[in-house]
Amino acid sequence: MSIKQFGMKHFSKLLYYKFHFLTICIFVIYSSLVNAQDDENEELLPFDAVIQSEMGGKRMKFYGNTRLNFNQAYFSNWISGGLSALTLLYGLDYNFNYSDRNGFVWDTNFLLSIGATYVSGSNFFRKADDRIEINSVVGKQMNEYWNYSGFLNFKTQLFPGFTLFDQQSNQEKVSQFFSPAIIQGGLGFYYKKSQNFWLNLSPVTGRVIFVSKSFTGEIDSDEKYFGVNFNKGSKFFFGALVSGYFKKEIMENITWENKFSVYVNYIEKTQNVDFDWNSNIRFKVNNKISGNFILHLLYDDDLIGKLQVRELVGLGINIDL
Repeated sequence: MSIKQFGMKHFSKLLYYKFHFLTICIFVIYSSLVNAQDDENEELLPFDAVIQSEMGGKRMKFYGNTRLNFNQAYFSNWISGGLSALTLLYGLDYNFNYSDRNGFVWDTNFLLSIGATYVSGSNFFRKADDRIEINSVVGKQMNEYWNYSGFLNFKTQLFPGFTLFDQQSNQEKVSQFFSPAIIQGGLGFYYKKSQNFWLNLSPVTGRVIFVSKSFTGEIDSDEKYFGVNFNKGSKFFFGALVSGYFKKEIMENITWENKFSVYVNYIEKTQNVDFDWNSNIRFKVNNKISGNFILHLLYDDDLIGKLQVRELVGLGINIDL
C-alpha cells in the first residue's frame, strides 16, 4: 500500500501513533539502562584487546575479541537413551571508534558468528549459527552525550540454509549468502555515555531486503519469500528504528552484554513491531577461557512471522588480537 493510498490525513495520523509508541519505547529502554549504569566513569572492556591512539585532537580505538566455543554430549550404551552431539562456534566481534575535537564521532562494529552441530548417526552437519553484521554510526556532537547521527546497517549469512525433512539426507535449500540480505540506513540522534552504553534513535529509516530470484521465482504468485514478492529481487520499507548496546560487569568476572533493535514500519503492517535482542553472559575462568550463555530473540514479520529463539551454553576460548 502506497502513501498516496493512505492519504495525507491517514498518513499523518499513522505517524502520530508511531512516534508515540517510539517515545514510550525509548523512555522505558533509556530509564532501565541508565539507572543500571551507576555513573561508572571507567570503561569496562573485559575479554578485549585494545589498540588506542590519540594525536592532534583525534582519538581512535580498535578493540574486540575472537572466540571459539564448544559443547558436547556423549552417550555409550546408555539405557535411558540419548544421542551424542558436538557443537562448535566461532565468532569475531570488533569495534572501531573515532572522534575529534570538532565533535565528529564515528563508531563501527563488525560481527561474524558461524557454527555447526554434528549429531551421532546424521550424514551431515547442521548450522548452529551463521551471521554477518556491520553497523556504522556517524555523528556530530550536540552536547556531552547527544549527537546528530546517520547510520548504516548490513546483515546477511555466509552459508546456505536448509529445511530438513528427515534425519538422513532429504533437505531443501531455503537461503544462501545475500539471500536474504538486509540493508538499513537512516537519520536521527545518537546517545553515547560510554563504550558500554549507547542508543541510536532513527525516526527516518529506509530498509531494503535483497533476495535471489532463484527463490522468489519458485513460490506462488500470492506468496512472499522473506517479505519479497513473486519473482522480485528486493523490497523497500520505510519506518523508524531504535537500536542500542549495553554492557555491565554484574559481579566479579561475570559480564552481561546486550545488543537490541526495535523497528516499526510506517507503510505496511503497521500493527507489527520487529525486534532483535541478543544477550550474552560471560563467565571468565582465566585470560583465555570463559563460559558463555547466549540468548537471541528475533521477531521479523517479513522474514518468518514467528518468534525465533536461539540459546547456547558452552565453554569458550578467547583470543585477544
